Amino acid sequence: MGLTSTAFFTVVCVLAVGMLALAVLDKPRPRRADLQLLTRAARVVGVSALAVLVCGLTLNNQYLFYTSWTDLLGPSDHPTTHRIGDVAAAQPPHLSGTVLAGRQPPGRLPALPAPGQRLQRYTVPSPDVGGTAQVLVELPAGYDPADVRSYPVVVGLHGFPSSPDSYVRTGILSAQDRLVSQHLLGPSIVVIPQINVPRSLDTECVNGGPGQPQIDSWLSNDLPRWIVAHFRVRTDRLSWATVGYSFGGWCAVSLGLRHPGLFGAAVVFQGYFRPDFGTHYIPAASDVAQYDLVRLESRHPVPLSMWVMTSRQDTLSYPSTAQFLRVARSPTAVTATVLPRGGHRNAVWQPLVTSALTWLGSTLPGFHA
Repeated sequence: MGLTSTAFFTVVCVLAVGMLALAVLDKPRPRRADLQLLTRAARVVGVSALAVLVCGLTLNNQYLFYTSWTDLLGPSDHPTTHRIGDVAAAQPPHLSGTVLAGRQPPGRLPALPAPGQRLQRYTVPSPDVGGTAQVLVELPAGYDPADVRSYPVVVGLHGFPSSPDSYVRTGILSAQDRLVSQHLLGPSIVVIPQINVPRSLDTECVNGGPGQPQIDSWLSNDLPRWIVAHFRVRTDRLSWATVGYSFGGWCAVSLGLRHPGLFGAAVVFQGYFRPDFGTHYIPAASDVAQYDLVRLESRHPVPLSMWVMTSRQDTLSYPSTAQFLRVARSPTAVTATVLPRGGHRNAVWQPLVTSALTWLGSTLPGFHA
């Protein structure tokens, strides 16, 4: 029986119910008191363990953290790498229509909320999100707002359900610092916006209909302008990249492919290429089809450098990623890493963070060391 099979889940549920019934209906019998106590304790432990197992299987079957017994018991096998397109064709320095055209940071920047610290916390108002959104900013070591030195920008995008703080805990930032110290990646300003807004909605980073959140506009318009107004950043597309995992991976590639004038690269860990709306929020917009990135790439490929990672056993990420790789062509340039197995969880993609960020440092000119 497979780890995620209905048969295995049913067997565990039956065992849990049976153990509970045995514990409740068992009648005391004359016997040694210590033996009777030990028996009852064993049954309570058994019921508790099976209840936890049922809960764990329910969550795993829903989110597919582990897709098989081999995935649960051991690390993945060696990945397969695919390269599509020409990197040079994906890197024109400027495209028309970018929201940052003609913009530069002001001579005097707003004061940092936590001077002297690398991690800054902001609450940013935006009509597009229907209120405010939390934004974390990780500054490079030695950053000085009064200095004229400018930096490239990484827009880091977290998963769902989650928050910007979860991105900090993934180890991506520490990997960046390590590569910067090794001169394999240039220092950058990392901006981590809250993307499940408002009210922790899974909006899939799209613009909804009238009265609904306009998250795509928030991330591609309001946020970039806010970044330029608050930090010493470069504004050319070859100095801006998105990095995201799962839900954030989808948002990262959506922003990159739909706004190539703003972003020069996208790093995608177990993302997907069509929005995956839940039951709690479905946008009323009539043009949701524009977010089908497989169709977009097949009809209108854009200049974007992409590093993409997925697993063949990841039923959320792999199907649309595989379809995208089949239609991708120049001027889009893709480096894809495909694992033979591994579920949809952080432990699957985290070992590849160093490779992905090394790729970013060697590929996009703004991030060269």
